[in-house]
Amino acid sequence: MGKNIGKALLVFIAFILAAVMSGCGLINSLPGDEPHASGDEIMLRIQLDLREDIGLLVIDHDVDGENGSGGISNADGSMIKRDEILYWTFDKQFFDSSADEVDLTLRFAVVTEYCNPNYDNIYPDELTVPMEEISFDAHFGESYDLKITGDRTNGYRCQLAE
Repeated sequence: MGKNIGKALLVFIAFILAAVMSGCGLINSLPGDEPHASGDEIMLRIQLDLREDIGLLVIDHDVDGENGSGGISNADGSMIKRDEILYWTFDKQFFDSSADEVDLTLRFAVVTEYCNPNYDNIYPDELTVPMEEISFDAHFGESYDLKITGDRTNGYRCQLAE
């Protein structure tokens, strides 16, 4: 049993390192403590409005031509709640750009059941539901609200909030 916990912890650490190395960071918020973007980061506030809980949210990105991948899951292996708010940041220091504005393209995919996170973000096809990409001009120091709706049967959709 202890070996399984150790392996799961090692996989989770590798997943977090993959996110950091790709130029992204995951932000945890405390109840009542809404995070905000610092001057050198772009923050995504992702509101889930789903019909069921999900296992993982995979986030592929293109920031001014620089591609990367990461994702969000619960460290304890539990499902992400269908109405949860998730936070994801892009830190300027990880990108080869001194511009204050970048072209940001996001490609989300929902993994419908919990799977151990992996560096390559490769999960079983029957559990992975990709969404259409979303693109917008993003400014460092700004936060952007996104909303993901849908379900595993009819698919998922991400929209930038107005």
